[in-house]
Amino acid sequence: MRKFLTVLLTLLSSAIYSQNFLSWQYSDRYFSFTIGTGASTYFGELNSRNSINDELSLFNVGIEARLLNRVGARIEASYFSFNGSDKNAADSSFQRQRNLSFDSRNLHFQFHAIYYLKPYQGDYYKRWNFDPYLFSGVGYMKYNPTAVLGGERYALREAQTEGVEYKKWVTTVPVGLGGKFKVNEFLNVNLEVSYHFAFTDYLDDVSNTYGTEFRNTTSQLLSDRKDEVGVVNPEFYDQIEPGAQRGNPGNNDSFLQISLKAEIYLPPDLFSRKNKAIIKKPSAY
Repeated sequence: MRKFLTVLLTLLSSAIYSQNFLSWQYSDRYFSFTIGTGASTYFGELNSRNSINDELSLFNVGIEARLLNRVGARIEASYFSFNGSDKNAADSSFQRQRNLSFDSRNLHFQFHAIYYLKPYQGDYYKRWNFDPYLFSGVGYMKYNPTAVLGGERYALREAQTEGVEYKKWVTTVPVGLGGKFKVNEFLNVNLEVSYHFAFTDYLDDVSNTYGTEFRNTTSQLLSDRKDEVGVVNPEFYDQIEPGAQRGNPGNNDSFLQISLKAEIYLPPDLFSRKNKAIIKKPSAY
């Protein structure tokens, strides 16, 4: 991760200083571009220990705008993965006997309203060396839980392991906090932590009861995988059958993301045909 950030910052700095339109004498800049990476952790039926993932599994890009003294807005697109497995549950537990798992690759689009804890300094290049903020908004995510059976990967939504047909897209509500660390006039490094509430309990394909009717034998095997680990706990083993409780429909799934981003402030005329700068004499810091 350190090597990735070093290369990213070097390339961004080189691009910034190699182009004349990024002179710090330009008029104020209210728009910025972000690109980043990080880790994603899912919370639901298949993460009984609520363990946090620290592996890079998130990549995002976004455009942010400073609207008012303490208010901003951002649109962001991200691609990330998360997973869960009963193999990580406590020995002899129901989850260990249930023996379910999933892996999901996700595409997420979000809109954030941002509240900055410090007031705007008057010009982008006079911003704070550390600028903390809070944010929330709404997202729309495409998710696809899958699992491996007999060396082959199957889409669990299509298998209908609980006899339920759920949608490919889900609405999310993110809440988070972050901080911008100023590197130079044009560049920040941002650290963010966000928690995302999903309006579904099927991010992991586990929510209610074991299916009673199946499309084929493969769907049935994906639904009930207790025999792959044998009898871990006789009581729980006997409870697992068609129609029995498989998950907890009372709690929707959610996920946590920790991300590190590079943020570049964009000239106001970057996309104009003439690309002429509006030059003014900068105020002293």
